[in-house]
Amino acid sequence: MRWAFRAGPLCFWLILASCAELPKQAEAEMDWRDRSAQLATLSQWSASGKLAIRTESQSESANLKWTQANNISRIHLSGPMGVGATAIESDRQQLQISRNGETRRYDIATAGADMGWDLPLQALPYWILGLPSPQDPIQDELIENGLLRQVKQLGWTVTYESYGHFDQYTLPTRMKIERGDTRARLIIRNWTDFSS
Repeated sequence: MRWAFRAGPLCFWLILASCAELPKQAEAEMDWRDRSAQLATLSQWSASGKLAIRTESQSESANLKWTQANNISRIHLSGPMGVGATAIESDRQQLQISRNGETRRYDIATAGADMGWDLPLQALPYWILGLPSPQDPIQDELIENGLLRQVKQLGWTVTYESYGHFDQYTLPTRMKIERGDTRARLIIRNWTDFSS
């Protein structure tokens, strides 16, 4: 009887704690649904920071300025003092790369093979916002406190290390994109020019 008396309060607290977890989880899922719906309405934004890419054979880093307007992505990459500037423009069908006065155009579907690398160009505008790509199956995802912490799509693993608040949006500030020997790391210092 004494054991039952002592175990009673412990059981009560365990049940109470497990009940408290259910609303927290439901609240986080609701926050995630609300947040992802809010971000999905964004038709225009700009992000600036740094990008580092490492493969088995090379390693490069650049300053990054990304402007998104509807389906048009404009990405400007440059080294210190603007050296080696590269402009990339994509409408999710075609890809145009301009560097050193030379411009080349690629079809998105074959760009990876043509250029010797295979980044998921159509998924990147979603991933950078902290969203899964809506047109691609999700192999796995981890959501914590209403924020996407990791998503696996197209054989790539996208991990979100930190978020920041910009206007009314919570957006990634540190993330990495990995598959095999290829790793890209983004540090985003500023998000601006929001429009729905």
